[in-house]
Amino acid sequence: VQALESQIRTYFGVRYAVALNSATAALHASLVACGIGSGDEVIVSPYTFSSSASCVLMVGAKPVFADIQDDIFCIDPKCIEPLITTRTRAIIPVHLCGHPADMDGIMRIAKEYGLFVIEDAAQAIGAIYKGKYVGTIGDCGIFSFNKSKHINTGEGGMLITNDDHIAEIVRAVRNHGEISVPDLKVLGYNYRMTEITAAIGL
Repeated sequence: VQALESQIRTYFGVRYAVALNSATAALHASLVACGIGSGDEVIVSPYTFSSSASCVLMVGAKPVFADIQDDIFCIDPKCIEPLITTRTRAIIPVHLCGHPADMDGIMRIAKEYGLFVIEDAAQAIGAIYKGKYVGTIGDCGIFSFNKSKHINTGEGGMLITNDDHIAEIVRAVRNHGEISVPDLKVLGYNYRMTEITAAIGL
């Protein structure tokens, strides 16, 4: 697992790569790491796999659907801004079918309103947006190694980030909340990737 994380870090040029047992687990853990919970809202695409939105429900928050662009089928930045309220905490753009979303527009909105951006790149590992790998543009990015994805390990996921706090919390969430940081309390699960899964990924 550590070897696969190391290769992913090197490939994407990021500080952290955290392996999990699915992209759904990675999405859930990323929301926990961003401190999103009850009463919060997260803007997501309505045209995606269910876990892009169900992960928001898993932390007790509300998914709010913004419409997609009719040429690339990814979330439309023009439809995001009118949906922002005082409860909005994050945007989850989905890079659907290997095609990057309009990250310039999304990041402009996120910066203006102080929102997290969690890139759902489950279907787009290796895709590039204006010279940058998708997953490296927002606060964190997630990938899937499910049977239908570009890299297939049967099942599995990966989160990448340059943020120390996000990486630390995601590591805790994947391993029953067991971490080395004193006084940091996190509800964890068994989201660990198996060594066999990682070996196939390598």
